Amino acid sequence: MPKSSRRRSLLRAAVATAALSVTLSTPLPASALNGTAGPARTWTSEAAPFGDANLVDVVNMGRGRTWAAGFTLRYEGKVTRFQPVLAERSEPGGAWTPVPSATAAAGAVSSRVNAVDANGARDVWLVGDDATALDGRIYTQHFDGTRWQVVPADVPEKAEAASLLDVDARPGGAWGAGYAQIEVSRTWNEVKGGWIIESRTAGIVRHFDGTAWRDVPLPELAGDYWYLNTVRAVSDDDVWAAGYDGAGGRPLLMHYDGSSWEQVDAPGVTDLPGQAQNLAVTEEGEVWLVGEDWSPEDGSTRALVARHDGEGWHKVAVPDVPARLFGLTARPGGGIAVVGQTLGAQRDALAWAWTPASDATGTAAGQGRWKDLDLPQPAVTDSSVPGENSASGVVGGRAGLTVVGTSAAADAWPQPFVSVRTGGR
Repeated sequence: MPKSSRRRSLLRAAVATAALSVTLSTPLPASALNGTAGPARTWTSEAAPFGDANLVDVVNMGRGRTWAAGFTLRYEGKVTRFQPVLAERSEPGGAWTPVPSATAAAGAVSSRVNAVDANGARDVWLVGDDATALDGRIYTQHFDGTRWQVVPADVPEKAEAASLLDVDARPGGAWGAGYAQIEVSRTWNEVKGGWIIESRTAGIVRHFDGTAWRDVPLPELAGDYWYLNTVRAVSDDDVWAAGYDGAGGRPLLMHYDGSSWEQVDAPGVTDLPGQAQNLAVTEEGEVWLVGEDWSPEDGSTRALVARHDGEGWHKVAVPDVPARLFGLTARPGGGIAVVGQTLGAQRDALAWAWTPASDATGTAAGQGRWKDLDLPQPAVTDSSVPGENSASGVVGGRAGLTVVGTSAAADAWPQPFVSVRTGGR
């Protein structure tokens, strides 16, 4: 399974198994995270309605409603079993409650939930992994405002494993993107009495046309290891997908023009080591990308942020802080909020906000300021036990910024957390 299917939330399984064209100046120093003074903003920790779970994504349903999605993990003998879970907050400041109908509709399906998205309260999608209970097809689940229904997506021929890692719910039909691990050859080993199987990993895109998920073919890429982490549509004939190109060890960008997909080269983004993790589209139609940059000099990792203004991709300077980003949301006025994880001896969940320069010229050039939002770390019951926190989803709305993520420690089940920042931008 692609590394990114784990990285999209480092705490999903790996930890849980232990119980752009703008010329840039040098990276902003850490002090660039300090914004101008303004009204006090406050964080409030809100209790998730279940424990021992990973929260991976969050979506604004409108009219003050928010849904957060994730999964639980259990061991049944030598089998690892996942169960989709969903939580709802019906109004700002309200309590989070389970959505048992979503879990019940999944039935015997064992799958992680990798993403959730909504096109209003009557068109909601969850996407995940291939599942035995679905004859090896990929688990996706749809809510039409009344009931939940599992809508499996087919996998490529000879696929050994497959996942949809992101979903974009749209009026013209939902888009899903991910990967498939596909068998290339199979040779019988007489000595060991078993098959030697060689496989490749390739990205996949699916589009729901109102009836079923349809394959939208991608171009063949060099190499046998590449995948897509995210997909977002500006319009029906302007769709972006991004991920990782293993042949060059670099971020991968794909674009769909309504007829076909093609790989896109973006100087300063796709020609540097790293990978793209998530995309977001603003109300003005700009596309933002976040992920991680890998330094070949010292092996360090820095946040990756880039923006497409309709003309081309522009990399945005980021704070000089070891970190990776998993999620983002567009904010009023042209800004964004991003979430992820700091790296180093201490791995903490992070939330930053980028605000464009006040003058029109500065905004057009993608200039702005980063501010550390001082996301509080989840409380730990035993400070002597090493642990790590990671924020994977963020969304704005009447409640303010809502951030979800997972906290994990050695020999303990992962625990979900929800934090809400109120008081304006």
